[in-house]
Amino acid sequence: MEQFHWHVMPNMTERTQPRVKTIKFGDGYEQRQQDGINSDLRTYEVTLKVLRQESQYIDRFLSEHKGVKAFLWREPNRHRIITVKCPTWSTSVENTVTTITASFEEVVA
Repeated sequence: MEQFHWHVMPNMTERTQPRVKTIKFGDGYEQRQQDGINSDLRTYEVTLKVLRQESQYIDRFLSEHKGVKAFLWREPNRHRIITVKCPTWSTSVENTVTTITASFEEVVA
């Protein structure tokens, strides 16, 4: 499995939304349980600011994975290597610098 080796900017957003199964009964009573053994996978909104020439390599890497194929990424806050996919990214080109904003979703396979 390939690894995404570019460094993201420190102002990334990390979102956690545990999957929960809920059964609602009368009078406002409900029962909740986690949905599966990997129910709290995280999503990261990351930004990379690179020279224009370097941005083509990042875009090629993400394009080759097509939002389906997973890759390894070192999560900067905990410094652990996790498996993610990137279903969406955007590019903003300036004179010599390109800003890439991407969504990394943690996956299990």
